[in-house]
Amino acid sequence: MDDRKDRSPVIILGAGICGLYAAHKLAERKIPVIVLEKEAVPGGLAAGFERNGNCYDLGVHHLHGFDREILTDIQNLMGERLQPVELKALIRHGKGFHQYPLQFTDMLGSIPPWTLVGALSGILIQQIINQFDKSTASDAEEALVRIYGRPLYNYFFRDFTHAYWGLPASQLSAVFVRSKMPRLSAVDVIKDHLKKLGFRFREESTASALCKETLWYAPSGSREVPEALANAIINDGGKVLMASPVVRIDTADNKIQAVHFSQEGKPCSFPCSYCLSTIPLPDLIRALHPVPDAKVLDAVGHLHYKPITVFGLLVRKTTVLNALYVHFRKRIFHRLAEPKNSGLQVSPEGCTVLIAEMTCEVGDDRWFGGNETRSRLLQDLQAEGLITPEEVLEIHHFNARHAYPIFNLGFEEHFQKVMAQLQQIENLQSVGRQGGFSYPNMHATMRMGADATKLITSYLNSC
Repeated sequence: MDDRKDRSPVIILGAGICGLYAAHKLAERKIPVIVLEKEAVPGGLAAGFERNGNCYDLGVHHLHGFDREILTDIQNLMGERLQPVELKALIRHGKGFHQYPLQFTDMLGSIPPWTLVGALSGILIQQIINQFDKSTASDAEEALVRIYGRPLYNYFFRDFTHAYWGLPASQLSAVFVRSKMPRLSAVDVIKDHLKKLGFRFREESTASALCKETLWYAPSGSREVPEALANAIINDGGKVLMASPVVRIDTADNKIQAVHFSQEGKPCSFPCSYCLSTIPLPDLIRALHPVPDAKVLDAVGHLHYKPITVFGLLVRKTTVLNALYVHFRKRIFHRLAEPKNSGLQVSPEGCTVLIAEMTCEVGDDRWFGGNETRSRLLQDLQAEGLITPEEVLEIHHFNARHAYPIFNLGFEEHFQKVMAQLQQIENLQSVGRQGGFSYPNMHATMRMGADATKLITSYLNSC
């Protein structure tokens, strides 16, 4: 690698873990790199916030160990701060809490008998239909029905999908089911028996979540991973600039020439040898100068992200959940976590922290953490027998505008137009959850960043 100090830096847009890990690998190789982040803290969706001496995660985040290279690298950075914790996840279903993903015996015991008979019959009938119907599902509803049958779809997926995404499954792409929605392990058992009878299945959903797995966490929450990465970048000579939103990206001759941003209200800029973007695609496209043509702007206007609201509660109880986190289908919160069970340090003694996640829309009461939402949150927690309002010492509110890409019907065409525009710029990549419009978890997101650095290094070597 040409290690000239006068080389223009690689500019990375976004200090989520994808951008940070890419910058870390580049800085290790002594490649000049600068990370620009609009928020005040690093981490993106894996960020955390300190309030009155306690840390609150922006959602539920653990590091998986599937990518051993990534895990070893983070362990080397964090040492004993990165601690193992055994996965224990539950789902609130029927009259109680069951292992997540829902197991076959739990499914048998938690669904009303006649509903269960209908569901099993529906699966069998649908699989017979599938043996003859070789067409591709036209939307998420049809994809789910083909996997689970109409009765189980109506019982388990229809209303929850609509409530979570704000759209009925018929308005979501079938790609959503294949890339985001995990299979029910209980249904896999049924399918295994049908396979012995000669049935053949086309997989149209992602692999089921694991029931047993070692996860990794830190005493002050998931934020320690991005903080460790940011520190490593700086120690290796790179820069991580917080509260520095991108304003304009200058392009000429199919290359990015400079990136302009704002810092403390002052305009700033850097020349750019290469740009790796992890920011939302609409933000990237609209920052390009000259402005892309109307067709591309229209296409990116059809790419949407689902916002989330997160409430962090300091509770006067030693423990609340018998799990790391619990999924709920009929409460205002879709997932409830107790990070103390993962090793989070909480004060004062005898207290714990709860993290309640819910989807929302920008500008609604949930987004602002309004009184109506807070009241409903406390009511639902009490209705579940978890805590009483009197046991809540503090409530803190956080949100994220671009939490989950929405695979609405027909998004593929618009996504392809946007990516085709970006691919014309030879020193630019757009990756990660927001930049790649995809659903990677922490280790997969970091792997995307690592893979991007290989292309960056190859490009710089060829210049």
